[in-house]
Amino acid sequence: MPAPIIIILIIRSSKLLYNISEDLIMKDNDKINALQQQQELSRLQKMKAKGKGKYYFAVLIGLILLVDIIDNITTNATGSVTSAFIREFFIEGHLFGKDYDLNSGLALHNTINLIGYVIGLLTPFYKAQADRYGRKPLFVISTLGMTLGLLIVYFSKSYFVFLLGNFIMTFFLSHDIQIIYLLEESPAKYRATVYSFIKGLGGLSAILLPLMRNFLLHNDETLWRNIFLLPGIAGLIICVLVFLFARETETFVQGRIDYLSIPQEERKRQKQLLKEQKKADSNKAGIINAIRFIFSHKELRDLIIIKTIFDAAIIAVTNYEPIMTEAGMTAENKTIALYFYPVIYCVSVMISGILADRWGRKKTVVLFGTICFVTFGLFVLSARNLWNPRVVGLMYGLYLGGYWIGRDYMEIVSTEMVPTDIRASIVGAEGLLVYIGMALGFAFVNIGILFMPIWLTCLVFIVPCVSISIMLFNSKVRETKGIDYRTIE
Repeated sequence: MPAPIIIILIIRSSKLLYNISEDLIMKDNDKINALQQQQELSRLQKMKAKGKGKYYFAVLIGLILLVDIIDNITTNATGSVTSAFIREFFIEGHLFGKDYDLNSGLALHNTINLIGYVIGLLTPFYKAQADRYGRKPLFVISTLGMTLGLLIVYFSKSYFVFLLGNFIMTFFLSHDIQIIYLLEESPAKYRATVYSFIKGLGGLSAILLPLMRNFLLHNDETLWRNIFLLPGIAGLIICVLVFLFARETETFVQGRIDYLSIPQEERKRQKQLLKEQKKADSNKAGIINAIRFIFSHKELRDLIIIKTIFDAAIIAVTNYEPIMTEAGMTAENKTIALYFYPVIYCVSVMISGILADRWGRKKTVVLFGTICFVTFGLFVLSARNLWNPRVVGLMYGLYLGGYWIGRDYMEIVSTEMVPTDIRASIVGAEGLLVYIGMALGFAFVNIGILFMPIWLTCLVFIVPCVSISIMLFNSKVRETKGIDYRTIE
């Protein structure tokens, strides 16, 4: 037999063997996947059949509240001692061998802190895992992550170890898995009310920060690390409680059961049909699919753009402590002012929940967004003129509380527009997209404070960002009050 014919036969035989082996491997993989999915389906059905007990919702609310307390303290802890660590690491520590004042030290810190926001770009991909593996695993991991960040900051002896702890806190703070838990487990009719009461009580815990300043710092800001110790220890205990007593959300369990109950061949057929309609994977978990979903739904896309504008102000609104320091307020007066935010936020967020369930989400966002930019101007005025610290604290509480409430309800509206099986992925993708606005805000504030006082830099950025976004929100986004998560497709 001629050599060329032999070579051709060998090549064809090889291709045939390859196709056969590939087919066998695919069949084996299908069998393995089918077995794994059958085991998962059986586990979820047993979990659902077992039920959650008469008092489970109360236990879950308690756990969510505890985690939200740690979340609030972690969110506000660094901001409450900004001038103290700037003084230690920059003004007195001469980082990189240079001399700094408060503004130049803060500008450099904010610039370096951009690394944390770059790391934060990974957060959405982490969030999306809640749609694949469930809410509970990430509930535990996020609580542990915040706690670890707090303890690293407490034990830090150098600026770069402090940064590491701060980066870890920032990464796990933005997940807010406890909020997804709360929204999915609460009755649709009272979702905003339940949410607001938990957020209000959690926000009230921020009063622990000025209390710790009094009892742990004794108005000596060189002891600023003490602020991070007690929340860190409490976080470890809370993490164990979440692991032991929290269960997967009913919405996620039912959605997963419904999906796994569809025969594998039927799923393949549906997937092929979607591909033919050029909609393949648009309703699957994952950040890329979530971004596709966002940009294929005009109203959701508009909402994300609006929230990006709103979130651009987040850096400016959290610079309250440097503004008070630059105005010449003493450590004692700053501590007095800081007492007001938790109380005002608690009352405001509880009122907002009642309003959101009665008036709707849109009016709530417009109301509290307006309160935010108006009272920020009054906060600057009162701090600059060294008015009574209680007046400064009142304005600070109103503007910051108004901002967080407006931001939270924009996010709630986004969750009320998307199906359960991609909800966490959408929240993650949303976080990734709004980083664009946050980056612009970061750049503006960092450059601005080198040429203008910090109060003026923040004022000229907050007012247009917040006012424009709430006007667009009111005109471009539909009302979602009363939406049942289980009916969204």
